[in-house]
Amino acid sequence: MMRALFLATLALLPGLAAAGIEISSDVTYHDGVARSEIKYEDDGSFDERVDSRKTRWQNDSRVQIELNPDAEWRWSARLGHNVRRTRDEKREYREDGTLKNDKSRTEWRQYSYVGMGLRRDLGSLLGGDGWRLRLYHDRFFDVEYSATHLAADARPIAGRGTGYETEVRLQAEYPTTAFSVYVMPRLSIKHQRFSGWTNSARDRLENAEQELQYEARLWLDWITPLDGWELLGGPTWQREDKAERAPGEAWQWDDEEQWLATLRLEYEAPNPGFELELQAEHWLNGADRGDTRYQIELSYEF
Repeated sequence: MMRALFLATLALLPGLAAAGIEISSDVTYHDGVARSEIKYEDDGSFDERVDSRKTRWQNDSRVQIELNPDAEWRWSARLGHNVRRTRDEKREYREDGTLKNDKSRTEWRQYSYVGMGLRRDLGSLLGGDGWRLRLYHDRFFDVEYSATHLAADARPIAGRGTGYETEVRLQAEYPTTAFSVYVMPRLSIKHQRFSGWTNSARDRLENAEQELQYEARLWLDWITPLDGWELLGGPTWQREDKAERAPGEAWQWDDEEQWLATLRLEYEAPNPGFELELQAEHWLNGADRGDTRYQIELSYEF
């Protein structure tokens, strides 16, 4: 139903152009490194060796309609569809190297969403220019879970749930002594939550999940001599508070801090409003150390 509504909105876009519309598609590939762990019994004897690796593709397509483009506080309506595909490779080996279990599978999660956004350009503050405040809240409908390409010992997935996501972001620009180079600080808080759901493939209730992410970055922005092109990069700090809740039980929280190195190339055409972003992020520490995420986002605003 939501996918049909999304396509219907695309068909109506020519008649809504005066409201201020942005169409975007954000494709992300997460390249997880191969990991190997040896487990031991309580008496110290060998139990098993677990080799694992996760790779992930995600596409987020969105239409954003600015309802009052000339106001100081600008509200927008958001409508989109998100698809995530994760290849989860997990194999367990005995001490002699023979295969004990193969639990590899391809996991799918997809949902449509509607939401509201708010933004305001704050101008010059605290010695910096271009202060901007952004926030949005999206409600997920009909979150669908499934699995394909099941290995011999992999467990199936089939079910549906709901969820939501909220983010608040504040960023600015500070000029440097170098020509066309700016320092860009940004602070953001994002909260994402998915409901518990019934896994009909295994006849069991799956846990509800949520994540609260704090992020601070300090990047350099170089406006290149090429018209419309910018190169950005620098460190990003993240703190992730993740939680799961089994049916009838309290939330169980776990937190982690991590640092990432990021490089981004942006292009913005003056007319008719096409934008391109290419980005690479590399985890420097934490549970995902060594992983790299590649991202391309295309958007068109009119």
